[in-house]
Amino acid sequence: ANSFIVRQAISYLEENYKEKITLQDVADYCYVSQWHLSKLLNKHMDKSFYNLLNEARIKVAKKLLEDPALRICDISEMVGYADTGHFSRVFKKVVGVSANTYRNKAE
Repeated sequence: ANSFIVRQAISYLEENYKEKITLQDVADYCYVSQWHLSKLLNKHMDKSFYNLLNEARIKVAKKLLEDPALRICDISEMVGYADTGHFSRVFKKVVGVSANTYRNKAE
């Protein structure tokens, strides 16, 4: 992204994906309004805040799934989802296959 604010927002997401973060948190961090940040993310990344947050979380989850010792419910919590069901739906939506299927393919 060629916008400083967008780069700042993305790096904040990548560092804090485990937390329960909101668009407001990121906007405060970047010293802009929620509305302005949302507009910038859509313009420069062609994605909403929640899509970007989910992508950051799923990127980490994919790496964690390579470790067969970790249970999917634990991975879900490690990347910021309190509800494993929600994690599973988001994972499938982002990756195209379930976390279980992804893990089995990775082996």
